[in-house]
This record gives sequence, structure tokens and C-alpha cells, in this order.
Amino acid sequence: MTGRLTIGIDGGGSGCRVALRLPDGAVTRARGGPANAFTDAGRAAAEITETLTRMLDKAGQPLAALQDARICAGIAGCRLPVLAKTLTDRLPFPARIVDDSVTALYGAFDGGDGSLVSLGTGSFFIRKAGDEVTHLGGWGFDLGDEASGAWLGRRAVTLSLQAAEGRFAEDGLTRAVMAHLPPHPLIDLKDAEPADYAALAPLVLLHKDSPLGERLLSETLAELHRGLHDLGHVASAPLVLGGGFGVALAPHLPPEMQAGLVPPLGTALDGALALAEALP
Repeated sequence: MTGRLTIGIDGGGSGCRVALRLPDGAVTRARGGPANAFTDAGRAAAEITETLTRMLDKAGQPLAALQDARICAGIAGCRLPVLAKTLTDRLPFPARIVDDSVTALYGAFDGGDGSLVSLGTGSFFIRKAGDEVTHLGGWGFDLGDEASGAWLGRRAVTLSLQAAEGRFAEDGLTRAVMAHLPPHPLIDLKDAEPADYAALAPLVLLHKDSPLGERLLSETLAELHRGLHDLGHVASAPLVLGGGFGVALAPHLPPEMQAGLVPPLGTALDGALALAEALP
């Protein structure tokens, strides 16, 4: 079989996903190990290369076909140009490298205009208007990730500890959070990962009618509103709310935020494949 291959790649801390379009139009997909350029660019390059090699072998394509292929990879951490270049230099084939938020945006709106807010363990806000793409957030747990699951979970811990000290009245949420905490929070949580805090976010929604639940839900929606405002999002314009926590939060949005809420048209991998197809 002759002709160029088209390859889309979506990589993050949970693994990489690859879509390979053969010259006859057939598409195959595969999964590989973690591919986060911020965490480990060397491992990301190795996982992507191994997954692609495996796919090509299964499709009966030579490894040399990668040199002429159209390849776009949306990889976590590649919003930073230095990390995108580091990963590019480590790959044994040419590829366009972008942040995974960009491929998620293109996948969500099939290349059209709209705003995407991803609220998972972390968070980011991104909007496409014509040829202009605006990206906010995504700086990680220590520096931001406002309205994310980890951000909300840590707020819930902070305020529940204050309630336990008698600084304000305990309620169903504070008791639920304290029941999930280890006996010595200061000692046992000093090495806690963002995912550990994100695991507490569902408790806030479960106890959303308690005094603290109402407060924390209000704070989360305020951060969401601020991010959308700073992004330039217009009420009733197309909005996709993604990420595990974002999907759970969607039913609790006020009417003005729900007005433009739409389901995503595709995934980040779909977006990567579409961007690859547009390459010369």
C-alpha cells in the first residue's frame, strides 16, 4: 500500500492514545503508557514511539513511513515551548507538537469556534474564535487549577479542619470530609497528590445543600465564571464542560451558564487526527 499516513496522538499522565489513518482511509487506534512532557519528556517520547511502532507492525506498514507521515501530537505539558521542543527533539520522526488542550478544543468543536473548560483533577480554559485561540490556566495544582477537583478538594479539607477547630459550625460536609482524612492530616497529607484531594470533590456535590457545601459550590462557580469572563466567552455561545469533575458539575450550573452548554463533538484524539490531516 502506498501513500502518506496520517497520525493523531493524545498524550497525558494516564497514557497515550494513537489514531492511524491508512492511505485507504481505514483508521486504527491503540493505547500506550503515560506520555506527559512535563513529568518525563524522555518517557513520553519512548511510549509514543513504542505505540506507533506496534501499530505500524500490525498494519503492515514500515517504520520508515513515519518520516513522510502527517503527525500531530497533543501532549500534556507542551503549552511550554521548551517542553514541546524537548519532546520534538526526542522523537525519531517529524511531528507537530501542541498542548493537549489544543487538540481537546479542536476535537470538541470539530475545528469550529467555541469555549472548552476542562475540570478534572486539574483545570484549563481555552477558546477558539476564528484563527485566534486563547488559553488560560493549566498551571498545575501548586500554581492554580482553579475550580478543578483537586482545588475544590483542598478547599474542603482546609475549611473542614477549621470547623473541627470550632471556628464555625460543623455540618454534614465537614463531618464527611473529616471521616475521609487520616488521623494526623498535617503529617499524613504533606505528600498528598492532587488526585488525593480531587477524590474528595464528589463529597461537596453530595452535600451541596449543607452550609459549607453551598459555600464551596458558590466559590467553584465563581471561579468558573471568572475564567469564562477572562477567556472572552459570551453567554449562550457554545460551551463544552469536560473532565470528570466538569461533567459532574454541569447540572449545578446557573441558567446563564447552561444556555450554551453543548456536548463535545469529538475527543482530543479526534482533534489531533484532524490537525494532522490539515498539515501540508
